[in-house]
Amino acid sequence: MANRVRPPAQVFDRTAILEHIHSSGPVSRADLARDLGMRPSSVTDWVRLLIAKGILAEVGQGGSNGGRPPVLLDVDRANNYTVGVTAEPRGLLAALVRWDGSVLARAQRQLSASSESAALQREALSAAEEVLAAADVPRGRVRGVGVGLSALVDPVANEAIFSSTFTSARNLRLDAMAERLALPVYLEDIAYLMALGERWFVYPNEQRPLVFLLIASGACGAVIEPWASPGASRFAAEFGHMVLDVNGPLCGCGKRGCLEAFVSEPAILATAARLLSAGGNGPATLADIVALAKAGNPVAERIIASVAQHLGVATANLANVFAPALIVLGGAVIDAWGEQLVGGVRAVVKEHLIEYLLPGVDIVGSKLGPDAPLMGSAARVMQAFFAAPQADGTRAQSEAVPSLGAALDVAYLHRPLPVSPTGPG
Repeated sequence: MANRVRPPAQVFDRTAILEHIHSSGPVSRADLARDLGMRPSSVTDWVRLLIAKGILAEVGQGGSNGGRPPVLLDVDRANNYTVGVTAEPRGLLAALVRWDGSVLARAQRQLSASSESAALQREALSAAEEVLAAADVPRGRVRGVGVGLSALVDPVANEAIFSSTFTSARNLRLDAMAERLALPVYLEDIAYLMALGERWFVYPNEQRPLVFLLIASGACGAVIEPWASPGASRFAAEFGHMVLDVNGPLCGCGKRGCLEAFVSEPAILATAARLLSAGGNGPATLADIVALAKAGNPVAERIIASVAQHLGVATANLANVFAPALIVLGGAVIDAWGEQLVGGVRAVVKEHLIEYLLPGVDIVGSKLGPDAPLMGSAARVMQAFFAAPQADGTRAQSEAVPSLGAALDVAYLHRPLPVSPTGPG
């Protein structure tokens, strides 16, 4: 086998420029060169190309130190788009998301836990086509589709390996969807997408690991390292099966005392059905419980306090492992109970976390709420697009800016990304 020649270091510059501007922009060309340790001429060449491709935009002038004010650059967030799709047993949602986080169009479809893989793909495609048709945006500026599913996903193979939620989604791929839309399609676990959405849209400058706890029909989480690249090895875990009490209630996994058995939405509602009356309007909902607690109902208050206690102990355990960390709580339970639960979790963590770790740990509720998975879908496409061999997301031969010269062997530089007719490869 012939020795592989390592391409010039400048090939990494495009990704570095995009990621730095995304997290720290708007910035000037001079600041980019200084912050990234690049030659000003290389920055100028790349910026010119990325503006021509519609990826960057000049957005105004910075402060002057006596000379000509510098022109500031930012990702062209207002003129690039992603289709986000999330599939859960309660239904499928799709949205056209602008790169500034604005949702321009939405669509819904019916699903159930028994939905077959073919139905999942059919409804996802139908909803994606609906939001694309509903918003008058240039198709060339739609950079890809992110699809979230409650499943164990291999991001390199772009395949759902297994899902306890959609049992038919074993070895699910979305190649037909990618072919029909002529767009790259990225399949991911919903918890990972929610964490990624918080990282990209809410905390782009945060350097600590971000631990996201999804508390909904189940309890799970994902840790996103700020330096992780698309397809790279990353930590994701079913935190819901952390055992808190070996003699506790039976969990859906067959074991006893898992976090999920105490704090998941079904567990909470089952407890409420035994202990709490919703006033003759059927079983108590999450909204009923928090409303009653705010009105002083002691049973509802105890239910929320119990969830806060169990979730707080589990969060403290995670913080002891991952500190320093930003821990974000999200999902249907957090959306319904908000600060009443998050504040309780914070107090329990303070009680159980090793004292010297406290200053490095922050616990917050999701800022994106129910849209977190859709925002994460957009972030996943942006993440892949920024790291793709081509700045415009095509399979065309490597474009060299004037300072780079000859074509580059991009296969050496990047791990495989999901295959699609026109997506990065």
